[in-house]
Amino acid sequence: MPIADDTSDGPTRIDSLAALATETRNPLAANLDRLDAESIARLMNGHDASVAPVVATQMQAIGCLIEAIVERLRRGGRLIFTGAGTSGRLGVLDAAECVPTFQSPPGQVTGVIAGGMGAMFRAVEGAEDSPGLGAADLRALGLDHRDCVVGIAASGRTPYVLGALEEAARVGALTAALACVQNSQIGALASHVIEVETGPEVLMGSTRLRAGTATKLVLNTLTTGTMILLGKTHGDLMVDMSATNDKLRLRAVRLVAMAAAVDSDTAREGLVAAGNEVKTAIVSLISARNVDESRACLKAAGGHVARALVTQPGVAEDQVPRSVVVGIDGGGTALKVRLATRKGAQWRRLEGSTGHPALPITHGLDGTAFEWRRRILAELERVGLDAGEVGAVVAGTSGAGTPVLQARLSSLLAAWFPGTRVKVLTDVGLLALAAADPAALCLVAGTGSIAWWEPGDGKCLRAGGFGPGIGDEGGGAWLADEGIRAVCMAEDGRGPETSLRQVLLAATEQTDARGLANWRQGAGRAAAGLARLVLEQASHGDTVAGSLRSKGLLHLRALAQTVLRNGGDHRPKTLVAGGGLFNDAAFWQAFTESFHSRGMDLPEWTRVVDPVDGALGAAERLLTSPNPGSP
Repeated sequence: MPIADDTSDGPTRIDSLAALATETRNPLAANLDRLDAESIARLMNGHDASVAPVVATQMQAIGCLIEAIVERLRRGGRLIFTGAGTSGRLGVLDAAECVPTFQSPPGQVTGVIAGGMGAMFRAVEGAEDSPGLGAADLRALGLDHRDCVVGIAASGRTPYVLGALEEAARVGALTAALACVQNSQIGALASHVIEVETGPEVLMGSTRLRAGTATKLVLNTLTTGTMILLGKTHGDLMVDMSATNDKLRLRAVRLVAMAAAVDSDTAREGLVAAGNEVKTAIVSLISARNVDESRACLKAAGGHVARALVTQPGVAEDQVPRSVVVGIDGGGTALKVRLATRKGAQWRRLEGSTGHPALPITHGLDGTAFEWRRRILAELERVGLDAGEVGAVVAGTSGAGTPVLQARLSSLLAAWFPGTRVKVLTDVGLLALAAADPAALCLVAGTGSIAWWEPGDGKCLRAGGFGPGIGDEGGGAWLADEGIRAVCMAEDGRGPETSLRQVLLAATEQTDARGLANWRQGAGRAAAGLARLVLEQASHGDTVAGSLRSKGLLHLRALAQTVLRNGGDHRPKTLVAGGGLFNDAAFWQAFTESFHSRGMDLPEWTRVVDPVDGALGAAERLLTSPNPGSP
């Protein structure tokens, strides 16, 4: 049964709160306001001393949960803490600490708090009372069966957390409950239950005190234990790090020197030979193996240094035939992944999938690589294939427009798939791959808009691509914003009536233009999805939508014409266009019919409906090519 919102303020709700141990009065603190400062401190410290022994009673449950989390994370899952108020803040804090402490990729451990990140600093009234909001926040993360959701509620009954756990159970994710009372409501919804009964607080009901301390101790143990079992440490040393700047390189030298019992110069030489991979350098120096053997042993040992040291290189060698390739299209509003398998000389392309976007600008480079790996593993699991069979990955993504960013992202993804050939380029570049012409002039009208042409001799001509809100005229985000603006102006009486009002309000579940404008502020790149509705209304004869479509076409033509003009006497052999807007047949037809080349002798435009196929074809060529640097 779905959980009903408990928002009543009547006697029943008051009585249910009064029954909670965390809400009762502490008789030892009855005269709290009459104590001097030192006495207050001693009283609180005495109460805090009782927390650790209570947490100790839950070690078996915590250990079982750590093992279950590790199993899911190895399959590409995530650890997600969810809560409201103090409980939510502690979850967010512990998740945030995993990145700098263990070099875990952003997104692998995540905290979700009722009311959003603004609730970290200012209470969002009513957010914790909605189970529907808890479920919706997890759906927004693209929750799946490999994820682990830990619901945190000192009272054990927060509706937001109840809704989140119900959603997690619905998709088959691992569910766990952390409460500071016995027989909690959240525990009844979870497969793993940790209940640390901390009793009444020094300040009645202030669960940021003993309950908060107990919660932090449990979370510390969960994340630290998980990362140790994932091979992030060697002894008590945090060795899973990448030496990417001067400070980290100095720290890496010290770690290698301590772990391998060598001097700093030897450690530095070992790091250089290992490509600044700390664990590889440690294994190589201790075992006297070469770098390739050390990497192979680490892979066979699941990344654990101690296990790698007793692994024989011959056993670690990968004997699995590389017969799977992956194509990735990292657009602004969706991440598309598709696999192909090889049997003999023939390739069989499997059905792809579309999910939440993961871009360098929003996830960082390491977070993007992690999300790509997560999606690849999901596709492999779906069709019964193994990660060791992946021989090549070609990915195009928005926000990786320089060779340095592309190389870094390639390196990060390759680290997740040892022995795999990886090539990363821009999402625009996928169009040229799909057209089988690296010198094609490419025009994108997706979330954003850009024209891109590499005519040769190292030249790169481009126009647009400045991002939503700044540029990207003619793209989906721009068209959606123009539609929202038209609705707002019509409501004020500053613009003509338009059918866009009804369809955009319905799509965003808003009641008026002001609500629509507020929705847009928090929607980010997802707002580009409304562009489809603008084009639909244009096709249905709405004059306002039709005018916006014409303006969009004008901007897109200008992008392509600008690049052509800047090319001088050069002429492209191929004109190729792609992106969600061009998948609208009427929009595509209007564009091709209206394009003017100012007397230039140019070929007809080619439309690429699914750029991920360009990435997949390039991955097929990359695997079979004797030159791994060129797809």
